[in-house]
Amino acid sequence: MILLYFFILFFILTGLSFFAGKHSKSVSLVSLGILTVFFIIYSIFDFRNYTGGVISYYNVLLTSFSTSGITININFSLGLTGFSDLLVIIALLITMFSILMGSKSHGAYFYGLFMAAGFGLAGLFMVRNFLFFYIFWEVVLIPVFFIIGKYGTGNKEKSSLKFFIYTHIGSLFLLLSIFTLSTYYFLKTSIFTFQIGDLMNVAFIIGIPTYAFYFILFGFLLAFLIKLPTFPLHVWLPDAYYDAPYSGTIMLSGGLVAMGGYGLLGILYPIAGLFPKYLVYFIIFLGLISIIYFAFSALFQPDLKRMAAYGSAAEMSFITIAFGTALLSTGYVRTLDLAGGMYQIIAHTFVAALIFASLSLVYKRTGTSRIYELGGLNRELPILSSFLLVGMLASLGLPSLAGFIGEFSVTISAFQSIGLYTLFIVLGLIVIAAFLIWAAQRTIFGYFNERLGRLRDVNKQEFLILFFIMVCTIFLGVYPTLFFKILTAYASHLGGLI
Repeated sequence: MILLYFFILFFILTGLSFFAGKHSKSVSLVSLGILTVFFIIYSIFDFRNYTGGVISYYNVLLTSFSTSGITININFSLGLTGFSDLLVIIALLITMFSILMGSKSHGAYFYGLFMAAGFGLAGLFMVRNFLFFYIFWEVVLIPVFFIIGKYGTGNKEKSSLKFFIYTHIGSLFLLLSIFTLSTYYFLKTSIFTFQIGDLMNVAFIIGIPTYAFYFILFGFLLAFLIKLPTFPLHVWLPDAYYDAPYSGTIMLSGGLVAMGGYGLLGILYPIAGLFPKYLVYFIIFLGLISIIYFAFSALFQPDLKRMAAYGSAAEMSFITIAFGTALLSTGYVRTLDLAGGMYQIIAHTFVAALIFASLSLVYKRTGTSRIYELGGLNRELPILSSFLLVGMLASLGLPSLAGFIGEFSVTISAFQSIGLYTLFIVLGLIVIAAFLIWAAQRTIFGYFNERLGRLRDVNKQEFLILFFIMVCTIFLGVYPTLFFKILTAYASHLGGLI
């Protein structure tokens, strides 16, 4: 019942943010602060002794119709796993970071759109009914489309349209897969339902004809891999990241990619044991190709923002790899693989937020994010440069920072499944480290570009925002047990399903 109250409160506060006028930013931040504290306290009490599966389940029957032996049930169901609970917290925090980094020149609707996107993310991670899962999937898409198209820069209209087309195509196939699942469930039971627990059941799935099952898999995988994104479904990413306002880029890198990861590891994995072997290897192949392709693409970018965009995609390739290799392993190796992939999503949120938030302030002071127009920023912006450097080091997977835990877990687990092919992961990590170290050397250190003039370092408010994100990034690297314990319990439960 508490989840329902949280959901209703979030909905009301989101609507309020659209009508708060010049106070929209303050109202949004206070609302998110209240929601975040409330949800964290609730999670502490609810997940103290978590052992896996869905808990805090709440279901209300919205409508039911029966005739001639046919029953149609539409339910609004909420529930949390250890994984989705952490993702709701991440959704709240990433929305807060995005709003905090918003420019004063943006109008009230700017912050309302972010609240709507955050509400959609939280609803997506909480809902246990495919009909509402799809609705929230689209609720996130629409405000982000307007954030890019209205408040972005450069070719913002083209970038927002490309983003919308790619992600909406995935959404349509997702919807078709959901209705196909529901139809076959109806043919088997004479009950028309969208409940995730009923439809993603191996005992039911195994009775679906092969051709229909493959179509269902195609729809789900297409939607989730576009969101991650995975090569070659990434075409929307570089332009959307680059032309979006920095606040929008933070939401894209931290929020939307989590949707794809949750889709794979939180929705699709329970039935993944039915995947044909060649499909599993194909998914692993896509993950390996993605990390190499994105790493080398980032290496040749002349702009820090584009470089970070490709770097973000390279890091999310670990999710695709973890999903595939976990299907080839057993026991603790499988658990470590899954938990590592989930942890990578959470860690990447803070790492990407720290990088893009720092870059936004660099751009604000210098008017550029092009690598060869910067240089020696450490002389004029020592504090801001330090935050950016920590974000880069976390992104390359430096031990004691957030990025290390997930990447290391997935890499050593993958070695048990695919052996020497893990060298492709290692190559990708080497290239990621190379372009990040080179970019840091070229922009933060070295000779200062005197054309930039005198620059003002971060103010008190900016310092506190970046410091909080950095502390979270370090904490997740130094003390991962807090989250990893919950994710391991959930991963163990998932491993028992296949």
